[in-house]
Amino acid sequence: MKQINKLIGICGAALLTTAGVAFAQAHKTPGGNIPTAQGPCSLGYEASVLYGRMNLSAEQMDAIDTNDDGRISRSEFNSACANKLFEQNPNA
Repeated sequence: MKQINKLIGICGAALLTTAGVAFAQAHKTPGGNIPTAQGPCSLGYEASVLYGRMNLSAEQMDAIDTNDDGRISRSEFNSACANKLFEQNPNA
């Protein structure tokens, strides 16, 4: 009889633990790690840069185009994204 009570207690504790974990996971926000911004860094190089050109101000272009060739390379684009030189919401 003691073994049955012990088994029931262990099963009850396991059930409560499992229910707590399941409940905690149910309250995550939808979307996970998907970025909500629609700026150039979120869209990627191919979608943002056409023939090495983007619609940027002269100041932005000077900061991003590090080799002064008048075009934005993939490495310059990635560096600008890492340094947060682009606005992430172009409609703002």
